[in-house]
Amino acid sequence: MNEVFRVELFGEKTDRWCDLELPASYYGLQDALDKLQMSLGDKPRWEFLEHHGFQFLHVHLTHECDLYQLNALATCLGQMNGRERTAFEGLFNMEVAKKYGPISVATMIDLAYSADCCHVVNATTDEQLGRFYAENDFIPALEKVPDSIFEYLDFEMLGRKARFEEGGVFASGGYVTQHTELKQVYDSLALIPEAPEYGIRLTVGRYPFHSNEQPDNMMCLDLPATQERLDAVLEACGGASWSEMVFRVEDSAMPALLENTDCDDIHGLNELAKCFKELSAQGEFSKFKAVILAADCHDIAAAVQIAENLDDYLLEPDQRTPEEVAIEELRFIVDEHSRSILQKHVVLYNYGQDVMAAHNALLTPYGLVQRRDGEPILSEETQAENAGMEMM
Repeated sequence: MNEVFRVELFGEKTDRWCDLELPASYYGLQDALDKLQMSLGDKPRWEFLEHHGFQFLHVHLTHECDLYQLNALATCLGQMNGRERTAFEGLFNMEVAKKYGPISVATMIDLAYSADCCHVVNATTDEQLGRFYAENDFIPALEKVPDSIFEYLDFEMLGRKARFEEGGVFASGGYVTQHTELKQVYDSLALIPEAPEYGIRLTVGRYPFHSNEQPDNMMCLDLPATQERLDAVLEACGGASWSEMVFRVEDSAMPALLENTDCDDIHGLNELAKCFKELSAQGEFSKFKAVILAADCHDIAAAVQIAENLDDYLLEPDQRTPEEVAIEELRFIVDEHSRSILQKHVVLYNYGQDVMAAHNALLTPYGLVQRRDGEPILSEETQAENAGMEMM
């Protein structure tokens, strides 16, 4: 699915913010909200950072449009091909021409789902439109244009006449006319997505032997999966073993972990997906993500090891800046009256840094992470060595 918008999100606390590419999956939305200390269904403020081909929507998408509405629109737009994008822009231009004010996001979503209600012609001027219609005998009054007079026709006039009669409009990619009633889908959409059954979604395929071509027999595989499902997918792709297969991660509960990870072990990925689902059910997934970042983990086996020993770590989700660490430490060691006085004379940032160093704690977008025993948070290599694992 193509990226449509990039937005900056802001939480209720002024120092909680993050970037998010739209459309975003359930897991993408959940991760962004975790960083903002918000829950799915909460509505963070947002601002555009970047458009990917739909700049004409900018002035109409105001902050009355919430994140979930914007994501629903981006989801439909991200699935469009070139013809559908042109059709959508044409329908949008028709709405703008009615001059009744800003177009609501609900209307935009209905227009996006109505792209197949249009004809699109490869013409962006009246002259091009008139020539196209004349060449294809689409102008009833002309029926068949004799070759001897074809070059003398006023194509611009013909195109303009056809456009006015049809009520068509020009878009950046062509000429658009509506041929059926628009679809009304907004009221039936579930804007807030439900948690998927999978922890990791893959596209898998087998490279053809003696060839540099792209994998053939590509299939979707949701993890965790049973051994029977793994065997069935392997057989359907024509592979003798999983060592012949290649994987592409389409979605996962923790995209940051898999972006720079060697994902060539289907059984390791399956175990990791099981961990994702178990930790989510236990309400411990934010903590897991925080520890993974603190440990700078990019290895599947090490990530599974962390999941199995997550009780060894502490997460303080309310402490996400050195200043917040410092204030919490002062709250612990002095009474409230003394703390209010001390805060005026202490450089909180520096004090917070020293507190973290003393406790071998690290800040992440999900909160402050430290080990229960006060020892340093080990790198993935050290954890793997301690667990007797061989790193790739």
